[in-house]
Amino acid sequence: MQKSLFGLFTAVLCGVCVLCSIQALQKKRYGLAAIFILNAFTNLVNSIHAFYGFLF
Repeated sequence: MQKSLFGLFTAVLCGVCVLCSIQALQKKRYGLAAIFILNAFTNLVNSIHAFYGFLF
């Protein structure tokens, strides 16, 4: 139960980071967009690990 809630929370954060990176790209802040994209990837990996219990 706790792992699936953590996975859901990190999946939501992944979506928020993608939206923030799109906004940063529109304002031509490429460094900030790169940080948000890396954070979104990290959140995606954490949510996969929380749901399935293995990495890659």
